[in-house]
Amino acid sequence: MDSWYATNKIMLYIDNLGKYYYCHLKRNRLVDDTAGNEDYKRIETFMME
Repeated sequence: MDSWYATNKIMLYIDNLGKYYYCHLKRNRLVDDTAGNEDYKRIETFMME
């Protein structure tokens, strides 16, 4: 997502509507899909699972 439209206010609005949004992530990003139960991991590790 481009940073000009991925603002907190807009993302919360979309979430409040119950909608889903998808965005492309660069391979060098750190992510966490465990809701804080594990440390952030490189996105590349998820691509191999």
